[in-house]
Amino acid sequence: MSIKYVPKELPIDDNVNVTRRHPLKNFIYLLGTVVIISIIIFVLLGYTASWLATRIGADNEIRVGKLLYNTISETEVIDDRRIYYLDELLHDMLDVDEIARLPLTIHLLDTEIVNAAIMPGGHVLINTGLLQKVKSENELAFILSHELGHFQHQDPLKSLGRSLVVVSALAAVGIGTSSSSGGLSDIVSWTGELTILHYSRNQETKADEYGLARVINHYGHGGHSLDFFNGFQKFEDGERQLSQVSQYFASHPENQERIDYLNTLAVQKGWNMEGELTSLPDWIHCPDMDEEQCEAEN
Repeated sequence: MSIKYVPKELPIDDNVNVTRRHPLKNFIYLLGTVVIISIIIFVLLGYTASWLATRIGADNEIRVGKLLYNTISETEVIDDRRIYYLDELLHDMLDVDEIARLPLTIHLLDTEIVNAAIMPGGHVLINTGLLQKVKSENELAFILSHELGHFQHQDPLKSLGRSLVVVSALAAVGIGTSSSSGGLSDIVSWTGELTILHYSRNQETKADEYGLARVINHYGHGGHSLDFFNGFQKFEDGERQLSQVSQYFASHPENQERIDYLNTLAVQKGWNMEGELTSLPDWIHCPDMDEEQCEAEN
């Protein structure tokens, strides 16, 4: 006797292959996931690149520094007595028995933008606009020491690594690689600009600490060394004086916080923050510190 199998019919849901979640929500979810993963990868690449950049060796750093310095567009002032003064002051900021990681080279750039920066390879950039603004050697010494701190801590190299990740990401989507936009020259230029402008808040704090310590070692006190930052807290003609200040200073609206922190640090360390003002050399704001050249230009 045979038994005939009769399959049981099951109800078929017309929406069996259709998700109950709205397609727009699916898209947002997927897009958010991609963005979050991309950010994590980007951050990890940045940290890795920073770590690797500090291990390129002295010779390679010097080569990279020359390449990046060549992207600077401002006119460099050559054979000027101000350069020798700045070079001497910078090296005076080194602590006893402290040696700069690499030989330091002062570049005096003829531009009204108020700025100082340091690049891989020991290239110290000082704008003539900065020399127009500083009122004492104490201020100038702190600024130079701050930049020296960045260099000794390898901050320009770390920034270079992160900058390469940013520029590589831009190149991956075709930005800066076309012949019309300048191609490789634009990429190198962007890398140089990002390298001297992109420091973390922690790096800035460490450079401030280093700078103040070196100033106090040199002068025996920190008096007047922070006056430069106080100057840019003021308003002039209804606008901040930051209009002619570089990205380095303009990106630090918390100057008063930095001043307060350094004064607190000085109390903790027992550092004296009162002392005599050390004047700048005569006519430091003039070409070759020559009064006649100043009068001729004006």
